[in-house]
Amino acid sequence: MTLRSLLLTASAALTLPLALGACGEREGDTPATAPAAADRAIETAATSPALAAQATANPPSMTREFRDWTATCDNANHCVAFGSAHENMGFVLVSLAPGPGARPVVHMGGWGLEDGTGDVYAEIDGRRYAGQNTKMDEEGDVIAFRTPSPQLLHDLGNGSFMALRRGDEQMKVSLGGAAAAFLWIDERQGRLNTPTALIRRGDRPAAEVPAGPAAPRVTVAAAVAQNGLVQDDLSPALLAHPKVKECLAETRRGERFEPNVEVSRLAADRLLWSVPCGEGAYNFSQAYFITSADGTAPQPVVFPTATGSEEDLVNSRYDPKTRTLFAFGKGRGLGDCGRMGVWAWTGERFALLDEKVMPNCTAVPQDLWPTTWRAAT
Repeated sequence: MTLRSLLLTASAALTLPLALGACGEREGDTPATAPAAADRAIETAATSPALAAQATANPPSMTREFRDWTATCDNANHCVAFGSAHENMGFVLVSLAPGPGARPVVHMGGWGLEDGTGDVYAEIDGRRYAGQNTKMDEEGDVIAFRTPSPQLLHDLGNGSFMALRRGDEQMKVSLGGAAAAFLWIDERQGRLNTPTALIRRGDRPAAEVPAGPAAPRVTVAAAVAQNGLVQDDLSPALLAHPKVKECLAETRRGERFEPNVEVSRLAADRLLWSVPCGEGAYNFSQAYFITSADGTAPQPVVFPTATGSEEDLVNSRYDPKTRTLFAFGKGRGLGDCGRMGVWAWTGERFALLDEKVMPNCTAVPQDLWPTTWRAAT
């Protein structure tokens, strides 16, 4: 079975659940009214106390939907707008950093054009656009426009028909909602009526576009020695914790956890425990606890996210050398959608360093996913 066939039989998983934080009301794509309409869409703000401590001066991370397009801006005002191709086999993605000197970058691509000949290119209302072609995998392609022409951006926001093509092969792309997504980004970044705007350009000086806010700074604690730890065995205090009992019921096989418990030393007097707490076809959940050095007084770890906080992480692992913890909740087994996060141990708490979310399963490579939170170290 080809990857294309696999995708076409996986329609049940094409959109992530609301827990991944990107669903909202669908808005129209009329530029003149999009800001007012967008005010009725779901806004997601960083409301957790831990994140509030990280970035009191940063705007909230927001994701909004506009018909067939979605727009995301992170806490440093880096923004991305993206739409999907026919049958969710491909994508168009426009990225724009904040500030007067920033310029957009456009990526397009997907699966399903492998039977054609030549390079993949875009066609919008009869105009052909060729960019830098790269292979995403044996069946997928990506086109990059690192200095897109004003005509390409105009056509993405105002065109009526778009397709990705290779030879005789064609994949249609919806532009419904692109104009509203572009306008929302222009408004968020303060670009309206300047030459740098994505959709509503004008004579207002580009120098008036504000710089993006600085990302919050996180101080990562120094690494500590990990010798003398015994893996796999939970302390009696942890075994008695109600949350661990729930995890046992979900994941224990016989006398042991499957997969195994992991323990790391955070400091001379603190241990971090990773306890398996749920499993599926390609997602495995872990609950984390901090205890004293002898495994007593367990406290569940609450991890800040761009839109709040959570306790259980998915497909996660702590690295004691870098003092960072990585998690990747997949929207489907192919890994082209979901949420990725990185947290760092500061000596007192886990602070969010980076979060990326791709709410739609449309073949977008992970390195192009929109960032919903960024911090500096």
